[in-house]
Amino acid sequence: MKFLFPIVLAGLVLAGCSSNPNAIEPNDLPDFEATYKVKRLWKEGVGDGVEDSQLSLRPAVTEQQVFAGDVFGNVYAVSRDEGKRQWRVKTEDRIAGGFYAGYGMVLYGTREGMANPNAIEPNDLPDFEATYKVKRLWKEGVGDGVEDSQLSLRPAVTEQQVFAGDVFGNVYAVSRDEGKRQWRVKTEDRIAGGFYAGYGMVLYGTREGMAVALSMETGETLWRTRLSGEALAIPTSDGSIAVFQTQDGHVNGLDAETGEQIWDYETPVPTLTLRGLAQPTLDNGKVYAGFANAKLAALDLENGVPLWEQRIAEPTGRSELDRLVDVDGNLIVEGGGVFAVTFQGKVAVVDQENGRPYWDKEMSSAQTISTRNGSLFVADDKGVVRAVDMRSGSVLWKQDKLYGRRLTGTSVQGNHLAVGDFEGYLHWLDVDDGSLVARKRHDRDGFAGTAVSYDGVLYVLSYDGKLAAYQLKER
Repeated sequence: MKFLFPIVLAGLVLAGCSSNPNAIEPNDLPDFEATYKVKRLWKEGVGDGVEDSQLSLRPAVTEQQVFAGDVFGNVYAVSRDEGKRQWRVKTEDRIAGGFYAGYGMVLYGTREGMANPNAIEPNDLPDFEATYKVKRLWKEGVGDGVEDSQLSLRPAVTEQQVFAGDVFGNVYAVSRDEGKRQWRVKTEDRIAGGFYAGYGMVLYGTREGMAVALSMETGETLWRTRLSGEALAIPTSDGSIAVFQTQDGHVNGLDAETGEQIWDYETPVPTLTLRGLAQPTLDNGKVYAGFANAKLAALDLENGVPLWEQRIAEPTGRSELDRLVDVDGNLIVEGGGVFAVTFQGKVAVVDQENGRPYWDKEMSSAQTISTRNGSLFVADDKGVVRAVDMRSGSVLWKQDKLYGRRLTGTSVQGNHLAVGDFEGYLHWLDVDDGSLVARKRHDRDGFAGTAVSYDGVLYVLSYDGKLAAYQLKER
């Protein structure tokens, strides 16, 4: 797809070179008339280079970041626009050749020929007897998707419309019943996370830290507000206050009519985090938010005052990568509890009123979770889907036939559970026992984010911007 993948540092076998016996005398620097000036935009130290290793090291560059390091095991990420350091990890590896970055991973090889111990071989598509047919109701192009941004984009669905777009600033409204385009606006924004739609507004955040509100009816810009950092979470609103969360640990309450800031809550977050954020959840005058330090917080919606804070997992391990425990999926407030899952941590529930922990269970996921009839559904980072009893935390069933297929989050569609995989297949499971009941390939490029279920229909956005609606029919 590209939905959020965990960052992995992987090793490949590379070899060095010997000295050259046919050395030649180099020319002096030639004289010439320069017709261009060179401007240095920034400069940043990234370790000790290659020293006398006789090896090369080439950095990797993505739209947002530059990844580089040295032959002694130091790996750095810096911002591409300003060269500001975002994280550094010190490994024990003697790195060789250079780096590759993409699909949520930074890859490199070592002189020891180390392979990635965390690599998972994906299962082949499982055989099963389909008991439901998949009917595509419509399909519509809505821009160019997420490309190589390492971000997710989730559409917003209302009773009449579906709102979607791409990371290049295109925003679309299509009719929910037929998928007919109603309007399109081209902004200059690099959109992140996804869209919220309600109370006449379409809300989204940007990588430049802008909170944006458009008119649901026309796409006209209603307001724009500068935030403290990248707004990678899907926003939310109660019609009076719009809530945005940024990568630097801030949650902001903005006036939904004007965009003016009403309050700002902040919590410290680690230097190294997954790229993405959980969407804040509103319930009964409170904002529930999850953070990269595995902390949940309940805030007063009117003034942002914290009512309680509770950590649901503790980081373990020696390296910064091992200690990632981000809450990146979503929070579910149901039955008096707040449910969440962390990457490399736990799935847990705490009391909605005071944050007191009820139960937790070892599990790792950065994807959207969902519920139905007392069951919590989690697709973990290895491709195993589980149903967990919401009262006790016991596992009701486990489906491991999709192991290694890099699943999206879960979405409940009637009596079925839908997940997508890295090859663009949608899989439907029975919510009662986890058995596979249907499968459909949406797009070979995978998904931009977890599908959205509304009134028995599943709305899906592909990695390259194809939006479609699907319905299940019993055979």
